Amino acid sequence: MRKYFIKIISMFIVFLLSIQALAANVESFGLNIPNIQNLSPSEQSGPTSGASLVLESPIDTKSYILGPGDILAIHIIVGDAEFSVDRSLAIGADGNAFFPNIGSIYLSGLSLDQAKIKIDSKIRSAYRESYKLYVLLNQPKMVKIYLSGMVKNPGPLAVYDHARMSEVLSQAGGVASGASNRYVYIKRKNIDGKEEMLKADLFAAYRSHDLSKDIRIQAGDVIEVPDSNNVLISRDKTDLQNDKLLFEGRETFVYVYGEVAKSGRFEYVAGKKLSDYISYAGGPTAKALLGSVSLTRQLDGKPQKYNINASDVLYNGNSRNDVEIFGGDVISVPGNFFYVSDFTSFANTILLALTLYNTVKR
Repeated sequence: MRKYFIKIISMFIVFLLSIQALAANVESFGLNIPNIQNLSPSEQSGPTSGASLVLESPIDTKSYILGPGDILAIHIIVGDAEFSVDRSLAIGADGNAFFPNIGSIYLSGLSLDQAKIKIDSKIRSAYRESYKLYVLLNQPKMVKIYLSGMVKNPGPLAVYDHARMSEVLSQAGGVASGASNRYVYIKRKNIDGKEEMLKADLFAAYRSHDLSKDIRIQAGDVIEVPDSNNVLISRDKTDLQNDKLLFEGRETFVYVYGEVAKSGRFEYVAGKKLSDYISYAGGPTAKALLGSVSLTRQLDGKPQKYNINASDVLYNGNSRNDVEIFGGDVISVPGNFFYVSDFTSFANTILLALTLYNTVKR
C-alpha cells in the first residue's frame, strides 16, 4: 500500500513540474500572454466585447451610420420558412462586407435601413427564391475621437460610436479641475465636408434631465473642454492657423451660499434668474429665511447689496422680484436661528437658553 502511495505522489510531482515547464516555455510555441499594463489607457478603459456593451436605448436604424468595425447579423428565411440562413457580416477597413456567393458589398456611410435595401438588391440579383431579409446591428463599431482642453487625458480616444459626451469624458478620466461643464464644444465635419460647431451642456443635461444636451459623438469629432472662465466667442469662428477654438475670458461664476442644499459656485448662463440659481443649488433648506435673501453685485468696482423676498418669488409666483443674475453675483440665503426640526431639537434649544440664563444670573 505504501509503495502505491509513493508512486501516486511521484506522478503528481512530475505533473506539476511539467505544467511549470510548459508555462515557462509558452513563448517557444509562438504564444504570447497579454499584459494589460502594456495596453493604452483607452484600450484598458473601453469595453472588450459586445457582451460588456451597455446601451441606454436601441440604435436608431435611420440615423446610425455604418462604418469599418460594425458587425451585422443577417437572417434570411427562404420560402415558407422551409429553412433559414444566418450570416455575420463585418465591415472591413475599406468599407466593404463580404457576403458568401455574392461578393463584397460596400456599406460604409449607409444607415442600417439603407444597408438593408442594398443587401436585398444584391441577394435578389443572385437568387430567384422568395425570402424575407432581416438586417440587425450585432455590435456597433469603435471610432476615434480627439479630446483637447481641460481634460485629464487629452489626445485620441477609442470609444463606441454614438456614445454620449459624458461617457466619453468619463472614459478619458473626467474633466480637470476648473473645467467647464456647461460649455463643452464639438468640432465636427458633416457628410459634405463642412465643419460645424456643437455645444453640450452637461450640467443642464442632468439637472434638467434633458439628454439632448448630452450630445452623441461621431467618428473624427474634436472635443474641446474650456476653462470655466472662458466662453466661446462664436460658434463659427476658429483659429484656422493654429486649429484652435477662440475664447474670451470673463467672469462666468455665480455664487450661492447659506441655507441651500448645495452651496458653491455655478457657471453663469445669460438670462437665468434668482430662482434658477437657487434651484441649481438644490433648493432652500427648511431653515432658510427666503424673505431676507441678499444679492451682492459689483458695480463700478464697488459691491452693492440688495435684499430680495425670494419667498414671494418661489411660493407666490411674483416674477417681478425674480431678478436676472449676472456673472460674479453672490446670492446669500440666511437661516432661521430659532428653527427646530423636531421636539428633541426644541427641548435642547430650551435647555440651552435656560443654561445661558442661569449662567448670566449668577
